[in-house]
Amino acid sequence: MKKLLFWFSAFFVFPLYLFAQQYNVGEKSFAFTDNSRNRLVKVEMWYPTNETDQKGELKTDLPFILSPTIRDAKFINSKSPLIILSHGSGGNRFSLAWLAISLAKEGYFVAAPDHWGGTFDNIIPAYYIRYWERPLDISFVITTILSDTSMSSYIDPERIGVAGYSFGGYTSLALAGADIDCSILKKNAKTAQGKKEFYIPQLGDLRKIIDTVACNKNQTKFKDKRIKAFVAFAPGLGLGFESVEQTKNVNAPVLIFAAANDKVAPLNTNAIMYHKLIPSSKYILLQEKTSHYVFLNEADETLMKEAKQLFTDDK
Repeated sequence: MKKLLFWFSAFFVFPLYLFAQQYNVGEKSFAFTDNSRNRLVKVEMWYPTNETDQKGELKTDLPFILSPTIRDAKFINSKSPLIILSHGSGGNRFSLAWLAISLAKEGYFVAAPDHWGGTFDNIIPAYYIRYWERPLDISFVITTILSDTSMSSYIDPERIGVAGYSFGGYTSLALAGADIDCSILKKNAKTAQGKKEFYIPQLGDLRKIIDTVACNKNQTKFKDKRIKAFVAFAPGLGLGFESVEQTKNVNAPVLIFAAANDKVAPLNTNAIMYHKLIPSSKYILLQEKTSHYVFLNEADETLMKEAKQLFTDDK
């Protein structure tokens, strides 16, 4: 993961802190409501702090192996870059906490929302298809943070980046200007490849839902010009793309990570497809038998036993 973090950090065009001071990490939780969609958006924020935890390492009930953070610590008096993280289907705002904490140590503010309807404890099958909700969540979170002076005073609005995993990888690319075509998605869902990619173990065959969920024709373009750089880890939903016309509006730096043995979001129809349609993108393939889930947190012993498929990497 250290090499992955280096590639990630080296990609961003704004100044970094890789070889400068290492900060302690503060952590706060928020609950925002997007009134325009009557949608609750829970957000976790990690950020650099000079405070120390007088009680020792913060203990959490998360089933992951993570560096400690300090709950509700004070912000550093500085303008920092902001990174927004988007989790995959069935995950939540803590799915990429390893990355959030690592970046906060280097001086970044990092915010990660729960995508309502697509978290492990709130599964609504239709929201695995409603591709427009997630980009709107991210833009809403950015707007909310920048309009709150208690946070925006410490954030540089000219240095905002987004990184997403799986469905969140698509989300990142959509915000960069990649425009999904619902008719193409429905057509490709009927193919043999579609059958493979839209079968979710805990939900079954989602292709029936694709046929019944109406495309939101008023929500097809999600480009957010406030975001200056985009990262996609094992992006999904590539079956909704076929033409470079759909990515003509992508003009900011894009970095795509793929895992060589990804059977959930197969490379040819997802990561490689996006890379071909965005010629200016940088593409990094993690070799050996790396799987779709290699980008998740490292699990503790209990979670490892409960979810071996998700948290066991090849030696």
